[in-house]
Amino acid sequence: MKRSSRRGTAAGDPGWSNCVFCGTAAGKSSRSREHIIPMWLLRATGDPNRQIKIDSDPVSGDDVVRPASTFHFPACQPCNEKYGKTLEKHAKRAIETLFAGKSLQVSQCYWLLDWLDKVRVGLWLGFNMLHKEEFAPKFRIGQRIGIKDRIAIISVDPNDATKGFGFSGMDNQIFRTSQAGMYFKINNIRILSLSFDALISRFAGMPFPEEMLALNDDPDRHIAVMGRTDYQIQQDWKEFQIPGATVIAQASFWLGNCVDDPSFAMWINKNTIPRLKKIPKLRKAADLNQFVQTQLISNATGEFRYHPNGRQRLRFSGAKDNSDWAFVRALYVLFWRHVLALNPKEQIEADGRRHSTILLAMLWIEKSVQMALRFRQIGISDEKSFGPVVEELQKVYRAWDELRANTLGEWAQDASANPL
Repeated sequence: MKRSSRRGTAAGDPGWSNCVFCGTAAGKSSRSREHIIPMWLLRATGDPNRQIKIDSDPVSGDDVVRPASTFHFPACQPCNEKYGKTLEKHAKRAIETLFAGKSLQVSQCYWLLDWLDKVRVGLWLGFNMLHKEEFAPKFRIGQRIGIKDRIAIISVDPNDATKGFGFSGMDNQIFRTSQAGMYFKINNIRILSLSFDALISRFAGMPFPEEMLALNDDPDRHIAVMGRTDYQIQQDWKEFQIPGATVIAQASFWLGNCVDDPSFAMWINKNTIPRLKKIPKLRKAADLNQFVQTQLISNATGEFRYHPNGRQRLRFSGAKDNSDWAFVRALYVLFWRHVLALNPKEQIEADGRRHSTILLAMLWIEKSVQMALRFRQIGISDEKSFGPVVEELQKVYRAWDELRANTLGEWAQDASANPL
């Protein structure tokens, strides 16, 4: 594989001077450098100035290689204090505790989940800059921490004395369009970090969508077709469990979805209120414009349960198959079965009519084919995975035929109404 330093597209270029956390312009006098892979982690895993592979060029396939310490972004002073220092301080303490094979308090797990959100979204922003994407990001790190369901699957190997870090699972359109997940190896720790709308809600005994639909007048906005829940936390999380590894997770929902009494009762009731990390104050309509998080969920005590006590200590174990292959495989399976499944494949009209579109179908096919190819690249033979792709491809052909027929029909009507 060819190597490319891509120094001309560094995140620190003068043309990219907005704060990586809030998006506001960061003046030179108050601007600081925010390392997405923090310096404390670089020092803990080796020479901070060593050359690392940052990414793969999506067009040429070349490795994008640069000194690890130069992968940084501008940050304004308030955000640097809030995220760059406070968040990093707590994350550093949690990671170092895991290095030593010790337990974490539940309160530390929240900081760790926040930090993983920060790194995952920050890497996405970095790739966006490195690839010189034609569109500007609609959000920065601060707008994506803790607002979606999130889960971290963590394995700590006390017998692993190696040093170094690496990340994987970001070479696909699922990550590049949604920052949904990554694999992270830090010395003797392996982590899968995933975050997506309603990713774990059904397993957490919370309201969940069976399907997502894109709005016809604004395809970037989605509407959920809700499923029925008995509000019981499940014990069989299947793909979310790597045998032996410890899972920490947290569900989140947007109160603004409670547009009427029935929907409000679905989200806020005797079953959900005891699970909330913080009881929301609802005194005026504007108070609905907030995200509400549940308490931490974990299997650290032998079963999946909520942890209301922030001081409770959780022990992190080692996966039985503690290999990069096992974790990357699990990540792709989760992408396929739980992230891609919530990508909309149809649009919905104001009157409730649903229809497929060529664009949505093609996006779904692109992501599906990539996942199927990744399975094969890491040695997984899953012929069944191509079945849904073929079915969706047939829908694209039908939608194309329908579009062509409608277009020709309109053309014929115009021609007959305005003969030459």
